[in-house]
Amino acid sequence: MTHLVLVVTIGGMSLWLVLIRISGASTASSYHLLNPFFGVLLAYLILGQPLRMADFIGAGLIVTGLILTTQARARAPQC
Repeated sequence: MTHLVLVVTIGGMSLWLVLIRISGASTASSYHLLNPFFGVLLAYLILGQPLRMADFIGAGLIVTGLILTTQARARAPQC
């Protein structure tokens, strides 16, 4: 319980707020889509879970969508 409170909740929220401060709320929310990717990666690295082709396809779709949305925002005219 202490680990969940100190590391996950407080640490995660602190990093999230720093990311919002650095890159802005809209860009930071786009990076939130990478949570499943890092979950699969950490399961592979820490727990030894096997990686499947579906994991790579899903990661590719997430990264492609993230690139498309962040580039569209960068090209949009600023008012």
